[in-house]
Amino acid sequence: MKDNAMKPSRIPASRRRARSQGGWEILQFGLYAMFMVPLFLFTFINGMNLLRMIQIIQICRDLGNEYIHGVDFSTYEAQNVSARLAQGYGLQIGNSFTSNGTTCTTSNCATNDGNSGNGYVVLSEVLYVGNGVCSSLPAGTTCTNQNKYVFMQRLDFGNKSLQINGVTVASALGNPSATINSSGWVQNYITDSGAVAPNFGNFWQTQFTDGQVAYVVETFFSSPDLSFSAYPGGGIYSRTFF
Repeated sequence: MKDNAMKPSRIPASRRRARSQGGWEILQFGLYAMFMVPLFLFTFINGMNLLRMIQIIQICRDLGNEYIHGVDFSTYEAQNVSARLAQGYGLQIGNSFTSNGTTCTTSNCATNDGNSGNGYVVLSEVLYVGNGVCSSLPAGTTCTNQNKYVFMQRLDFGNKSLQINGVTVASALGNPSATINSSGWVQNYITDSGAVAPNFGNFWQTQFTDGQVAYVVETFFSSPDLSFSAYPGGGIYSRTFF
């Protein structure tokens, strides 16, 4: 004999899910995305800059190696080599010293820094002035910069107005205000207080010996191609001492 009792009908699974959901997943996803999207952008930008940093450190070292071996970076030819080393990173030096709006009218230019682009290079030769260096002055001349670090040479090229995250780049060593010739040599570096490198000693635990010289290369490269709306692309600063 068949059981004619009515059995309860099954509710479709889609309707059961609809009763329990009520749109909360959309709200949860929106809240989750508010935190995860910025984190993803931050990770991507910094990851790409980390990869670039490895290459830019090598560029900085290559320039320093050329600098300590006598390459004259006040010449257009040497600066052009630098631009080729930094190919792909936007270091611009113009077509020539006389055609890119610089104040240089000779074959040497210590301040070819009025260019556009995403790169800026600063080279410095720094000397520690002790008693021995002071003794080279004529009798009766005051050794103004005794027991101080001074710039003997300063060269820069590229884009001096370059900004990284809205901040204009600048040498960590400070900038000389003494007279500098077209080849970058600082005039009267022993007696002119404007030749002092105010921040150089901060990088050393041990003071230099009398007459000791250091060569410093600083490179700045911004990453505007990595910028996303309100998230700046940042950039890379590299410094090498020789």
